[in-house]
Amino acid sequence: MNKKELILTNHDMLLEAMLKKDEQTLRELIHPDASVFGSAISEFEKGIDRIIHYYTQSIALLPDDRRIEVKWRNFSDLGNQALVEQEFIVRFTLEHEEITLLTLRQSAIWTLVKDDNNPEGKWLLLHDHTSMPDHLGAFETISSNEMLENNLNLELETDQLKKRLRKSVDELRIAQSQLVQKERLASIGQLTAGIAHEIKNPLNFVNNFSEVIFELINEAREEVKSSGEKAKSGAERMCNSDLVLGILNDIESNLDRIYEHSKRADSILKSMLLLSRGKSGKSIPTDVNAMIDEYLKLAYHGMRATDLSFNIDIKTSYDPEMPKLDLIPQDISRAFLNIINNAMYAAYEYAKNNSTRSPVIQVSTSASNGRAEIKIRDNGGGIPDEIREKIFQPFFTTKPSGIGTGLGLSMTNDIVKMHKGTLNVDSDTGQFTEFTISLPVNN
Repeated sequence: MNKKELILTNHDMLLEAMLKKDEQTLRELIHPDASVFGSAISEFEKGIDRIIHYYTQSIALLPDDRRIEVKWRNFSDLGNQALVEQEFIVRFTLEHEEITLLTLRQSAIWTLVKDDNNPEGKWLLLHDHTSMPDHLGAFETISSNEMLENNLNLELETDQLKKRLRKSVDELRIAQSQLVQKERLASIGQLTAGIAHEIKNPLNFVNNFSEVIFELINEAREEVKSSGEKAKSGAERMCNSDLVLGILNDIESNLDRIYEHSKRADSILKSMLLLSRGKSGKSIPTDVNAMIDEYLKLAYHGMRATDLSFNIDIKTSYDPEMPKLDLIPQDISRAFLNIINNAMYAAYEYAKNNSTRSPVIQVSTSASNGRAEIKIRDNGGGIPDEIREKIFQPFFTTKPSGIGTGLGLSMTNDIVKMHKGTLNVDSDTGQFTEFTISLPVNN
């Protein structure tokens, strides 16, 4: 390993030790007479103990998953000393979102130290100057006095910065929680009218067939009484028996229809309960075909309830061999519903302005090679290339103000990832958009 590689390796170890607050490694890399200048926390520190304190305090206010990304780096060979200049970003993650906290520039001098234990010498940090790039000025000189002068206006109190960051993080968490709840309630509200319409149909069947059954029972009772009161031949009694059996068969058929539509109403109510539950449940074997078909119907009637002119052709192709997947129903159902609603909205809105286009949504499922795929395709206006990479970002939406929060696809993507799946989009502007959800068969 040559001098440059060795020093840059030591420099990376220094940054890593700062992030981990690894005092032992810092002591091994810092010269006893080292000094640091830093605008973010303090003007000047000298000596290993004070420098270690400076480094650890500099990052103490950051979350535990803090990390550093180097944007650029220069190396200057000064003989027995070397200068490393670089700009780096301090990042952390908040609620699955990448946050950039600070952008800093660093100018560090490394010096070669030889002693009896290290006859070949080892490179130690002699001086470190770190500052924010907007106020640092040029790097033409490494004079300590000039670095200090450039740094005087950039002091920030540790406690104040720490408090502001904590307050911002708390506010972000509260805001995100409120927005997620708003998105969930918006989906439920949109479905309410559609669900009422869907429940009304099976209940009408139940009521109508129940009335017919009562009439058939009374008819059968009258027939039995009549046959008992009159003395009839064997042929006549046989005819009456056949009539009664026919009535009973009609009753049985009607009871089957009542049972069928009662189960339908029960299924709709269960779907509504799944969406209304706030917390995630446990993974259970789930019939994806049945779930998607259910939410297609609910989404359609939800759209119809808000716009009586809404209409769309729904085409489905379900894999009959699709195995049950281990899923959290109340979460994955929201993901399906978000994409279905978006697809219906996109196809219908585009068709309104294109008289030759009839809105169509196509949904298909398939399973192969240990993966299950759900494809949802609409013939709407498509997604332009310039915004395609943004659609999964929180708060990004192409819908008019007040129509969407911009959290639907972001939440959907998070839910799919939580199930160890992937969500991809393919689109041709003016032609179609197709979302593909891929999930493991054995989660």
